[in-house]
Amino acid sequence: MQELGRLSHLREFRKGQVIVAQGDDATIVGNVVTGVVKLTKMSVSGQQQIVGLLFPSDFFGRAFSDNSRFSYEAATDVSLCCIDRQAFESFLLRFPEVKHELLLTVLDELDATREWAAMTSAHTTMERIAVFLFILSKRSAGSYCENGTKSERTVIALPVGRRDIAAYLGTTPETLSRNIQTLVRKHVIRPLDANSFELLDSAGLVDHTSESRDDLEAMLGVAPRIR
Repeated sequence: MQELGRLSHLREFRKGQVIVAQGDDATIVGNVVTGVVKLTKMSVSGQQQIVGLLFPSDFFGRAFSDNSRFSYEAATDVSLCCIDRQAFESFLLRFPEVKHELLLTVLDELDATREWAAMTSAHTTMERIAVFLFILSKRSAGSYCENGTKSERTVIALPVGRRDIAAYLGTTPETLSRNIQTLVRKHVIRPLDANSFELLDSAGLVDHTSESRDDLEAMLGVAPRIR
């Protein structure tokens, strides 16, 4: 931990700022401290697609790779604990037990990605949206909404715009909004502002996913992380 502390430094990025662009030299790795980072991929036709979201404690970047295959962009204001990639690679060689933990994390994330792929291909739009909201309810830090008020219940904060979320879930913004309104009418969630919802009925949200709570927890890809 002392060695990691010596190698790392804190960097702040404003919402919308690109941290590492697709195709750029992969010079840094690290952890998300606060905020949300989105991973995007630009197709040959010029279409940008969100391929993932990183929350506090998630590892970003890729060791042992010279170029970034994705763009990392601040979906909100973020703080990142950054380490020079080459210095981190040397660190892993000196501390193989940490390298082992990093490998376990990557494998767990791969399993979670496969679970997500299976879910998005087989589930209804409502089920995909409910799963996504469940994941956000577990990963969103704190219980404050944009207007600064505090809720005693869990607050689900949408980290990116609805158009991006719809594309991520394989649906349209209109269909996304209709399904969210259905959950509101059923008193599963309650709007707090344009991008935040209070979770009123956790069990009801799980019911709309058509998954067991255990399977949903597994999909979160919880694993030891470099901190």
